[in-house]
Amino acid sequence: MCSPTSHCANEERELLPTNVSPVHYDLRLAPNLDDLTYTGEVRIRVRINEPTSEIVLHSNELEIKSASVSSTALQSEGQSTASSITLNKEDETVHLAFSQSLPSNNDTTLSISFSGILNDQMVGFYRSKYTDAQGNVKNMATTQFEPTDARRAFPCWDEPMQKATFDVTLCVDEKLTALSNMDVAKTVSLGNGLKEVKFNTTPVMSTYLLAFIVGELEYVEGYTSGKHNGRPIPCRVYTAPGNSEKGRFALDVSVKVLEYFANVFGIEYPLPKLDQVAINDFEAGAMENWGLITYREVALLVDEANTSSRAKQYVAEVVSHELAHQWFGNLVTMEWWSELWLNEGFATWVGTLAVDHLFPEYHIWTQFLVDGLKRALDLDSLRSSHPIQVPVRRSADISQIFDAISYSKGASAIRMLSSYIGLDNFFKGIRAYLQKHKYANASTENLWNALSEASGVNVSQFMALWTRKIGYPIVTVTELEGGSKIHVCQNRYLSDGKASESEDQTEWWVPLGIDSSDANGERPVDVLTAREATFDAPVASAKWYKLNKDTVGIYRVKYPPQAVANIAKAIANGELGVNDRIGVVSDAASLATSGHSNTSDFLTLLRAYGNETEFVVWQEIALRTEALQSVWSYETDEIKEKIHALSRTLFSPLVKRLGWESTGANEDSLISRLRALAIRAAGFDGDAEVIAENSRRFQLFFEGDKSIFTTDILRAAFSIAVYHGGRFEFENVKSYFLDSANPVDQRLSALASLGFAKDPVLVDELLEFVLGDNVRNQDVHQAISAISSTTAGRDRLWTWYKANYSLLLSRYRASMSYMGALVRISTGGFVGNDKAEEIEQFLADKETSKFQRVVDQSLEKIRTKTAWFNKDREDVRAWLANNGF
Repeated sequence: MCSPTSHCANEERELLPTNVSPVHYDLRLAPNLDDLTYTGEVRIRVRINEPTSEIVLHSNELEIKSASVSSTALQSEGQSTASSITLNKEDETVHLAFSQSLPSNNDTTLSISFSGILNDQMVGFYRSKYTDAQGNVKNMATTQFEPTDARRAFPCWDEPMQKATFDVTLCVDEKLTALSNMDVAKTVSLGNGLKEVKFNTTPVMSTYLLAFIVGELEYVEGYTSGKHNGRPIPCRVYTAPGNSEKGRFALDVSVKVLEYFANVFGIEYPLPKLDQVAINDFEAGAMENWGLITYREVALLVDEANTSSRAKQYVAEVVSHELAHQWFGNLVTMEWWSELWLNEGFATWVGTLAVDHLFPEYHIWTQFLVDGLKRALDLDSLRSSHPIQVPVRRSADISQIFDAISYSKGASAIRMLSSYIGLDNFFKGIRAYLQKHKYANASTENLWNALSEASGVNVSQFMALWTRKIGYPIVTVTELEGGSKIHVCQNRYLSDGKASESEDQTEWWVPLGIDSSDANGERPVDVLTAREATFDAPVASAKWYKLNKDTVGIYRVKYPPQAVANIAKAIANGELGVNDRIGVVSDAASLATSGHSNTSDFLTLLRAYGNETEFVVWQEIALRTEALQSVWSYETDEIKEKIHALSRTLFSPLVKRLGWESTGANEDSLISRLRALAIRAAGFDGDAEVIAENSRRFQLFFEGDKSIFTTDILRAAFSIAVYHGGRFEFENVKSYFLDSANPVDQRLSALASLGFAKDPVLVDELLEFVLGDNVRNQDVHQAISAISSTTAGRDRLWTWYKANYSLLLSRYRASMSYMGALVRISTGGFVGNDKAEEIEQFLADKETSKFQRVVDQSLEKIRTKTAWFNKDREDVRAWLANNGF
């Protein structure tokens, strides 16, 4: 391994020794789904790069029974048994010592016999439970190897750079289906009710992309046209028995997206088949295993009659994201986990592009501003954020960077870059990059070089700032020379507004995107490349001007007061595009939080949105007003009611305009979602008419009239009912969750709604319920998230977290990122430096290194909200009084 003081690829990394490397794995596994164990044998053809008497590879929670090497280069009989086998639990390695030195050669085979447990941790080779058509609970065996859990399934070189080919053989019950990355080469009956399924050899690939599944499965099937791939590719969606028809929407998306990517990437999908499998117990949303993609049920299955439009869109997004990985991540793989964004940021961006291609009615790039860019900006405004390219030293650190920076900020950076150099040049560079590095590993610099050559622009010169530096700027605008010019200055934006000189060293490349009311034609993109600069702008002649046209850039903008007033008039008059309307309200709310402006300025701006019609704009407004309500929940009851009254002036008119009923089968899905958003906001804000109508419909729904709520409204309806109700509403929503006949997305909506209960007895019952057998480990966060939104609930949730810390730690010991998620949820509603200190003190003596980044972020958010509340408490009181509330 790299020593603590050595450098691997310009950063400290703890890696396996390079004296031996894998070439080909021949892996045979025999899982037993009854006793939940398996035995295995692996023969690894290795390359001895330097003479050695020891081989070190990864192994975690496996019992190594024997190990030997064979080679014609060996003395004696060409074979040598390991003289010692030493497991290092901390490093997750096994050290195999041999009595004679292994000479350098390319034809040595390492053979290892081992056994393991099909664990219940949702990592490695693990078990997942499902219920068959007869109501019997059964097990299937499946895998989750990213980032470093292939070593839990078999001994291997578990690093992205250590690519090899794989032959997989599974010995299973003859009644079960066995799947792996490749198609089946042959099946042999072994007698005694067993069969051996051997799969064809994989392309050269990293261990984290290997996969195998054994269980009772059924499928739906389709084929690509062959137009882009040279041959039809069989595509299947596998499910537990009885659910296969729910895979047809994902199947249709898969076939079309596979062809779309083959076209835009200029490379055929290289495997002979594509299988996608719905797994009941699954920690992540999905995993891009090459040719055998695995998903949570909610990310793959659609009940066309009952699934909400948001859940259906989510399936399209996740499928497109995972298919993008078949090229970007699988065909060309990052060199090391510090380049994770190359996989995830690009797959997020191009997956969104594919959804936009298939479903333009989703307006997915507009949704990206709230679902993607906002998440990135919120997280990256913290000191405890990290650069897109973040140094990763140890395997234990990897899971902490699967976050909004790697995914959403990475995708936002690509969106900004592709907008600047143009899509044609961008994809020209991408095709060159993929061709040059296919079946190998690549770095961010390799990508920049390809894009630079394609575009004629030195991409690395300005994009390295965005990927290697933490944070992003706030651009402050000053008007000069009577309004004919604007002066812009960039500084690092932090959520507490207090960037010190040492924190404010980066001068980002910032495409300003200046737009105005009298803009005509295409204005060249003005770019800020220094701390400050002056630009021509039609301030005096135009009714309004705005920076960051279409909200493409990764930055906030602060305008002079009159410019803000002019933009507000333009919004009220319908003169700004939807993306710009989102950007304006997002910036205003964020600048209020950070102290760059007053919260009263944001509240005044909201009045310009009275005639707003677009769902995504209202989604942004709802998120911002809910954040205000959450922090101001520490105010007096009188002030809290005034803030709710303000929110009712925004959302209650929307409910009256849209009503409760769909306009028909062809209604725009975003209108349907806007209706649900308005009902939810008005209901939580205390609109008596909405609460009463929801209660009436809730009663009818549970009396049997399931059509009384549209699929998009159901979650809002359940949440309002539980929030304003009692035992009756709680038990009915709980029963809906427990009924496996209901669509999985709606069951999870019911589970999430239970957390809005205000009765402490019901909250305690829910907290006990989530630790029982009825809630899968992966769904606990769904049930408890809403609890932190109520003043009384958040204290009970934190008490529960502290009391059950050891239990949670044991349950999620192999998925420590989930422990981080539980910290974030359990502390997310708090305001007060005293509470931050209490949380910090409780965790001080805990081993939190594997989720410390989330702990730091949670504490920083509490302190930032506290500063915001203290700064603007009187400001908000005065605004409410002066505006009739």
